Amino acid sequence: MLDVKLDAEQIKRFTLLNVNNRLGHDVRDKVMPVWTEMGEATGMCEKLLTSTTSGVRSSEKEERQEKFGRNYVEPPPLTPFWRFCLDALEDPTLQFLIVAAIVSLLVGSIFEAKCLGYLDGIAILVAVWVVVFVGAAQEAGKQVQFRSLTDSASDELVNVVRDGVQTRISNRDVVVGDCVVLSTGDILCADGIIFERNTLKIFEGSLTGESHAIIKGNYEFKEKGHFPVPTDLDLQQMNTPGATPEERAAKYEPTPERTPIVFKGTEVQDGEGRMIVIGVGTNTYENTLLGDKDDDDDDESSGRSIMQRKLDDMTILITKVGAVFGIGIIIILFIRFGILFSEKACCKEEWDHTVHHMQWIKFFIIGITIFVVAVPEGLPLAVTIALAFSVTKMMSDMNMVKTSSACETMGSATTICSDKTGTLTTSMMTVMRTWIAGEQMEPKEVAGKVSEKLREKMMAAMTINTSDKTDIVAKTMKKMVDGKDVEEVVRLEGKVMEAYSGNATECAMIKLVNVLGEFKGEAGDADMPYKRFRKEFPETQPGRSGISFSSKRKRMSTLVPMPEGSEAPWMLFTKGASEMVMTLCTKYMNADGQVVDIDDTLRKNVEDSITAFADLGLRTISIAYKALQESPANSDGALPDEVEADLILIAVVGIEDPLREEVPGAIRVCRQAGITVRMVTGDNLATAKAISRKAGILSEDGERTGSEIAMTGEQFRSRVLTAQDSEHPEKCINQDEFDQIWPKLRVLARSTPTDKLVLVTGIQKSRIQVGGFNRQVVAVTGDGTNDAPALKQADVGFAMYINGTQVAQQAADIVILDDNFQSIVAAVKWGRCVYDNICKFLQFQLTVNITAIVVACVGSAVLTQSPLTAIQMLWVNLIMDSFASLALATEDPTRSLLFRKPYPRDRGVLSQTMIKNMVLHAAWQLVILGGLIFMVGDICIPSTDASPQVCTPRALSKFVGFYGSQPFNVPTGRPLGFDLAVTAASGACPMAFDLEDKNTWKRVKGVVVPNRHPEYCKSHKGGEESATQHYTIVFNVFVFLQVFNEVNARKIHNELNMFQGIMYNNMFLIVLFGTIIVQILLVQIPGLNTAFGCTDLDVYQWLVCIGLGFTSIPINFLIHFLPYEWISLGSWAGGLDEAAIDEVLETTEEADKTDVEMTAQPQPTMVHVRNPDGTEAS
Repeated sequence: MLDVKLDAEQIKRFTLLNVNNRLGHDVRDKVMPVWTEMGEATGMCEKLLTSTTSGVRSSEKEERQEKFGRNYVEPPPLTPFWRFCLDALEDPTLQFLIVAAIVSLLVGSIFEAKCLGYLDGIAILVAVWVVVFVGAAQEAGKQVQFRSLTDSASDELVNVVRDGVQTRISNRDVVVGDCVVLSTGDILCADGIIFERNTLKIFEGSLTGESHAIIKGNYEFKEKGHFPVPTDLDLQQMNTPGATPEERAAKYEPTPERTPIVFKGTEVQDGEGRMIVIGVGTNTYENTLLGDKDDDDDDESSGRSIMQRKLDDMTILITKVGAVFGIGIIIILFIRFGILFSEKACCKEEWDHTVHHMQWIKFFIIGITIFVVAVPEGLPLAVTIALAFSVTKMMSDMNMVKTSSACETMGSATTICSDKTGTLTTSMMTVMRTWIAGEQMEPKEVAGKVSEKLREKMMAAMTINTSDKTDIVAKTMKKMVDGKDVEEVVRLEGKVMEAYSGNATECAMIKLVNVLGEFKGEAGDADMPYKRFRKEFPETQPGRSGISFSSKRKRMSTLVPMPEGSEAPWMLFTKGASEMVMTLCTKYMNADGQVVDIDDTLRKNVEDSITAFADLGLRTISIAYKALQESPANSDGALPDEVEADLILIAVVGIEDPLREEVPGAIRVCRQAGITVRMVTGDNLATAKAISRKAGILSEDGERTGSEIAMTGEQFRSRVLTAQDSEHPEKCINQDEFDQIWPKLRVLARSTPTDKLVLVTGIQKSRIQVGGFNRQVVAVTGDGTNDAPALKQADVGFAMYINGTQVAQQAADIVILDDNFQSIVAAVKWGRCVYDNICKFLQFQLTVNITAIVVACVGSAVLTQSPLTAIQMLWVNLIMDSFASLALATEDPTRSLLFRKPYPRDRGVLSQTMIKNMVLHAAWQLVILGGLIFMVGDICIPSTDASPQVCTPRALSKFVGFYGSQPFNVPTGRPLGFDLAVTAASGACPMAFDLEDKNTWKRVKGVVVPNRHPEYCKSHKGGEESATQHYTIVFNVFVFLQVFNEVNARKIHNELNMFQGIMYNNMFLIVLFGTIIVQILLVQIPGLNTAFGCTDLDVYQWLVCIGLGFTSIPINFLIHFLPYEWISLGSWAGGLDEAAIDEVLETTEEADKTDVEMTAQPQPTMVHVRNPDGTEAS
């Protein structure tokens, strides 16, 4: 039985303690006591029954896996298509539509039993099927796309020591206690400790946010007096309440020189060594960052988004209104029936079950028909199309959307919490400014301002005095091909992306050599200028020697023999911290390449330049050389320190991880759009503030007035958390204190991985009003594994693709394919566009709904049947739903979307402008349709034996149109019974048959024939009528009113010009003109028009129909100038109260807990490392 003395939870707590306390004074106070209690490295090895020489026994593998877990997290299988379909059917709106479709099918097919009576039900089912199929196909496609984007084989071989013998095993078989042999370039497969002598430097930026590599080994602190103490402002950030600045300065220590803890997913940037594994699989710190969430599919959660919940409520409201109208009509019809029966009206003289039972059934059918007409089955389709369209189009804007609702949510984003390294910056140290020959200049200016001699000397000094392991290479990424990892070169806009290999500061130097050499090729090319010096002066060159970097010396030097004809037989090149190297320089090279003494004026010039560079947040390095006639090396090849004297200064360079070019402009756009950008970084406060000023996150006015502040993670935690060092700090937020800080907070430096999570959670929970919003919508950007918790907690999480880890990508809602901050702004624009597009469709559909319901109600109550047939309504619904969704939900975003503030989450989907447009346009359409229904159509009394047919013209029958035509001079299409009752003409209603009353019958060939045919009451009192030009005109005008109002619906913010941008939306134009063409065919083609209850129209009637439909355009201009501020919006406008929003978010959050998929090892992120050249690691 394996008798280990440590368990996984103890180790996890110790690991978390190391991450949360990185500064030297915190390590001494909080970490070292626990480390000592555990017996330090030797004690841990003893408790885990292992060592670096013998490792663990192979026979213990199963026991250790049982106790500490396997070093593998099984990826879930892809979700099957049918599962996505079932998930889509969980939409309550779709469930209701299915019920409505079944009712409509039963009524149309069985009870009404008329030709094509089932079409309404089928139309609704088709709409549901389209929504389910499109939504499921979209989700399945995203799943496959993301899996192929991030999938890589995680089963790789690693070197371990077992049973005292070094062997290679699968990383999945690594267990706690294993001794893993590490070398440059390795990605750590587990958490561990490194304590024996080694040369390892581990880059941990993907986990901790630190921008430099850490030397590994037993805890080793920097000596007092050998590191700079921060300013008073920075010292105030220390969690030492009541301490004086002097006491804080005495206590302060920067990050230790060495630390023993290493983490899964980090990269060995340099050196070799051995690691004892202390955490595997789900017990690694990487997994802890994800909140120990259960693995599940990487599809989006089943929770409803805020917009979907609003539309659900809107659907329920519309349905209720439709039900009220339907029930109301049934009641009205029954009351009307009773009144007519009591008055012995025509066909109501006595009860006839063959007639009146069917009339009662028809009353219910009419009510159900009105209810079905009111059902907004197009809403889910519009949302599905809008999201599917935006998701597809956003790929061209370098946004790969994993969670569709994230598109809509970005329209409401008020805050973006962004990582610095790799997100705001390039993650590649670069020389930004130079001092050379007495002048400050940009690197690209140097070649044109100095002599060839000086330029060559500078290139040689920067190349020779760097390690050959430092290199600029082509950026590559692993991709899965036939089950194997394949390295592919990354290209952006056709150009190979460059990456650093080795020390990032030295990479910045050789990158400047390429600039000085005016290199125009691609990264990794063999003819890069610095490689010329590498070939001429290799590290194996005889006589070559050097003095390595140390934190005390803060410089390094390299001695090389020079070829014949050089300035001197030997040359010493030195680089390091500017203040250290400058004290060793007595001369400098001027622009002509001549060596000149440094006088007081020049020394002040250099010092002022160094200060200016530091004020810009640049790390300064001086480069110098010394010509020697003979080698000063000792007999053992070592150089004495005394040789670094009387140096000749070549240049001073200022380096930093520079901002991406697009960042300042993108952040200006965010400010303009009402979005606040906050930076969260592991860098020190001074560097963080310098970068944030350049980016525009911290403004000069804001800093001066105190409305924008920066602070360290230590002070932030001490103020806002009720419990320090908690495993779940986001649950320990003092919200009142937090609300005092976050509105002003712009920069959070020296932050731990969980600080961003605390910041995001606290902002989301805050209910104070900031920027006009009492509820914030938070977006988070990040590229490291340490960003995963905040990415999941955020309303929308953005992960970088090129420099991002897979864990971050899996935790995010959107993956930025080009690592460009401008792409995030594009996502904001798309989010607002999606919201607008859905609102455009809603405005259009509700306008049609109002008109259709009123027409159906009036037609049923007054005419006893709707002026529009079932198949005509089907066509109108097709225009209203499917075609309008394509036309209005596929508008591209415009820059003007960023000139408005974000949409508040509690705002209704219907605005005052939209309601004004809907009501007034519907009113205008009803005026036109009412006039056509009741004021057009000559009433003709059927001919009898006693009298010929007589026609009574209506009010508009004599209207003279184009070229003297009379388009409205047509017979009525209304039910004959209604018209006869209206005219009240003689013989309008033949008297009921009574044998004793000779006025009710006549004798024909000796046979008594009733004046009222037995089928009269069935055929003339509400029966089906044949197709007429009258109702064809009504149908035609109704369609054209919707077609032209579709143009108006493109604008929902009271814009005057509804045609703006219309020519850029090809889909809208196709739908618009396609609808018109199909409408012409439906009316004019024989056979087809019969099926649609139409008859052909002449050209003048067509012109009138189009003209009446076009009136929607000028009416829209008039509506624009009418006030709308008086319209009062309530919950009926689609808004959600605080409780409802909280409910939606809590549901989504619970669903998201099963959303994270951890498949393969995280990819390394290329960022700068701790300098071996004399500059501060922090």
